Amino acid sequence: MELAAEEGPASLHMEAIAKRAGVSKETLYRWWHSKTEVVLDAMAEYGRQAVPLPDTGTLLGDLREFLCATADSVDPPTVSMLRHLAAAAAADEGEAIQIRDRFLARRRAALGELLDRAVARGEIEAGFAALARDLIYGSLWYRLIFRVGLVDHTWAKDVAAMIATRRSPGALGMSL
Repeated sequence: MELAAEEGPASLHMEAIAKRAGVSKETLYRWWHSKTEVVLDAMAEYGRQAVPLPDTGTLLGDLREFLCATADSVDPPTVSMLRHLAAAAAADEGEAIQIRDRFLARRRAALGELLDRAVARGEIEAGFAALARDLIYGSLWYRLIFRVGLVDHTWAKDVAAMIATRRSPGALGMSL
């Protein structure tokens, strides 16, 4: 992640990754077939560490913590990497599949676990949980890619409230 931030995603090469990691290029190729796989696994691991799965006992509490941690994790280098991934996915179907399967699926699964717990507690229906995942990540990516708004704690709390209550933040006395 550090190397990608320094070099830029397009300039990243397996030789540089191996040198930074203190291993041979052959060692890298035993585990990953390409730099894209290395980057996607690094991004997924970063997401797992930076955005732990909370268990507050309520959907609203869990979503607030999860989304605030998500907002905190999108520093400039991470935003740059995410925009690069989005551009690669838009330009190439093979890249889109790889990004979806190696990175996005893992982050969606984490959020899915949080939403599944809410379904088990009777806070939301299973069908809504599936839609909520798309609404949350759709909002996040829309803001990141098109720069139409910040991914900050206000966004996190508003989205959490909308999903948990199925009402607009304005109806709850929150900002929009």
